[in-house]
Amino acid sequence: MNGVVVESRSRWGQVGRWALGLGVAGLSIWLLARDLDWRVLGSVLGSAEYRWVFVGVLAVIATFFTRAWRWQVLLWQSPLPLRPTMTALLVGQVVNLALPMRSGDVLRAVWISRGGRISVAAALGSIVVEKIWDLLALLACGLVLLAWMPLPQWFRSSTWGTALGLGIGLGLLWAGLHWQEAFFHGAGWLLARFPAGWDRAILPRLRRLSHGLDAIRQPGVSLRALFWTGLTWGFGALANLAVLAAFGIAPLASAVVAAVFLLTALMVGGAVPTPGRLGVFEGITVVSLALFSVPRDQALAVGLVLHLVVMGPALLAAALLAFWPDRRIRRADG
Repeated sequence: MNGVVVESRSRWGQVGRWALGLGVAGLSIWLLARDLDWRVLGSVLGSAEYRWVFVGVLAVIATFFTRAWRWQVLLWQSPLPLRPTMTALLVGQVVNLALPMRSGDVLRAVWISRGGRISVAAALGSIVVEKIWDLLALLACGLVLLAWMPLPQWFRSSTWGTALGLGIGLGLLWAGLHWQEAFFHGAGWLLARFPAGWDRAILPRLRRLSHGLDAIRQPGVSLRALFWTGLTWGFGALANLAVLAAFGIAPLASAVVAAVFLLTALMVGGAVPTPGRLGVFEGITVVSLALFSVPRDQALAVGLVLHLVVMGPALLAAALLAFWPDRRIRRADG
């Protein structure tokens, strides 16, 4: 009976998250479409130099490799080939675009564990460390932007809030890993007070999770992760800059700053639970580029094209990598 109740609540929770996501997406699209001159938007889209969009696509594809190589580094205790690592990463990314609440991160851990070389818990630990590196990159970009130009108070508050939260989180994580044996001893004592079997079921998973998290304490691993994180964010900024160049947004210095600002804003906005980030992605682009005096119609055109540049290659690559082995097996069986 309890299982039925839990399953029902979980189902209603998913429906609620979907309803919230669709509501946010619908509101965003309505706000963007309100009073929009569609002829001007069409003219802006038609006059773009799409050779620069192709450069943006190449930059996004480059992030597939840099992110996969970074994850391989973070999985230092269980070395994995590039292809399954990239496949799991891209499948998780696509699911994160479609489903709310970062469901793709869990699927990514389950996907990469199918070969038996790494556990789901250890993979989840490495993904947590990956998110920490991205938050550090986000913070670094925010601090550089604050030093470079005056920005709205909400951006300043968000940047300093990220710095505070990240500092506290890293301190707690370091302490937990440093004194993990004492932690496991206490957790074992506590779980022993619960129904029989809880300690045997939970403690091994916690230990495997700590193995994935332990990458953050390895200097060699951290240096390589820093390198790949820098390249990943650099290619992300390059993709933004290329799309901005396609729509004639210049001069170069302000376009570079706009590209980096847009990268940070879209990273933060990715937490909004909307299917495919519909409406929200374009809305963030319009609001961000307004700070650089980019007209609304031009900024919306940038958002629409950049959204396709970010999503299109990921969807195609995930489909090819995920389903190509099945077709190859079927040919072999035939």
